[in-house]
Amino acid sequence: MLAVDAVFKLSQGGRKRLIGRWNQLLSSLGIDPDEHFSVLEDLLTRHSEPQRFYHSLVHLERLFELLPAEPHLELAVWFHDAVYDPTRTDNEAQSALLAEQSLHSLGLDPQLIQTVVNLILATRNHQTADPHTALFLDADLAILGADPETYQGYAQAIRQEYAWVPTALFLEQRAAMLHKFLSRERIYQTEAFARLEQPARENLQRELQEITSAPTPSSKNPAPS
Repeated sequence: MLAVDAVFKLSQGGRKRLIGRWNQLLSSLGIDPDEHFSVLEDLLTRHSEPQRFYHSLVHLERLFELLPAEPHLELAVWFHDAVYDPTRTDNEAQSALLAEQSLHSLGLDPQLIQTVVNLILATRNHQTADPHTALFLDADLAILGADPETYQGYAQAIRQEYAWVPTALFLEQRAAMLHKFLSRERIYQTEAFARLEQPARENLQRELQEITSAPTPSSKNPAPS
């Protein structure tokens, strides 16, 4: 089994670069970052919570590498997983609400705030007819088309985030999610990420095969979760 920490480890100096990126973003929007450090501090704290094995600062770092440096996209990256409680089903809605409140406190343009909120809410089903939103969603799903070892690490990280779910139930729900993506005509909606379509399908199919071929945990001797 892979060590998840080795696969999803913040690059050297990564935290410092993320802080610099946030400060540069605010400055480009005419905001003094020193006057609103509490917003950044809150985001850094949230993305360092102990239940996060994949949805962490590393996820943000990788999204920034994949997306153009446009304010609405950068703000959506920062806030789209800001609320992440694997025991809840409203994380996207709560993250969008936090973004709306936080960005309002920064005095940003209401239209920009609404755009960010809409991007975050779109992560509930990762489908959209809007090409700009599609780019953000495709970047968020880029991990599905990673090399097999990285994908395996991702799958293990998700299992750790849902460690409280009994093994049989987790595998059932995970299989349903894999089927859902595989049933789509296209996983990636933009040409920028079209190259990941086949690798993603291979990764998803491989994991699904592993799940369906695995013995069902006995109720008398449940697998540790």
